[in-house]
Amino acid sequence: MRPRFGTLEWGERGCGVLTRTERFHFLRNMAFLATREVTDAIRAKIGLLKPVNLELSDLAPPDTRMVKDAEEYASATHTQDLLSHAYRTYYFGAMLAAYRKLKYDKEAHFAAALLHDIGLTESRIAPLKQCCFAVSGGRQALDFLLSKDHPAAKAQVVGDAISAHLNLHLPVRKYGEVASLVAKGAVCDLFGFEKRKLPERFKKALLRTYPAGDIRTALLSDEELATGSRLEIGRKLFGGLPERIWIHDIK
Repeated sequence: MRPRFGTLEWGERGCGVLTRTERFHFLRNMAFLATREVTDAIRAKIGLLKPVNLELSDLAPPDTRMVKDAEEYASATHTQDLLSHAYRTYYFGAMLAAYRKLKYDKEAHFAAALLHDIGLTESRIAPLKQCCFAVSGGRQALDFLLSKDHPAAKAQVVGDAISAHLNLHLPVRKYGEVASLVAKGAVCDLFGFEKRKLPERFKKALLRTYPAGDIRTALLSDEELATGSRLEIGRKLFGGLPERIWIHDIK
């Protein structure tokens, strides 16, 4: 049986290079997100979108050993701007989970969100041109959690979520809550998808705490990537991240 597109098992078979069919699925995911944004804009205009009334403090990660280990590892490996993006990914995902009243493993979500770009750091275990950074990053995070004696099943959830997040859209029923929320948080932070479901004061508080900074440099936007990988294909189609993204305008 072929492993699910985007998971760690899938990625390690071909270093994250997409087949023709997988390219179609990847593009379909992009189209889905764009269509949902149009629907959200219409719903917001007629008053059908009701953001959840929560504060940043309401979404603080649980006080567990896995959370502390992930924070220490990310703090030691990430630049400040990349680390801020990781925290925003967590909080955006957590707020969108609250909007949907979704139950999920909060410490696994935090670990996956905070380490989802570990493959872009200088600690990466594979060259960017050799393997999709999300795939190598998923393996790196999995191995790290296992080295800290965290449960193998939960470490696998984190690794798979990191490997799959570049799919952009991950249905809960197919990929689970953690993977879905990491992808939601990341695409919200970088592209603004589902931002209308978030309270304005929450967005402002989040950006005051974790400023946008130079996100293009943090994400190595000018580095050459593995040919045929998801991000490499996305860059060819849309040119990558612009110099200024939506969160830069939040005051």
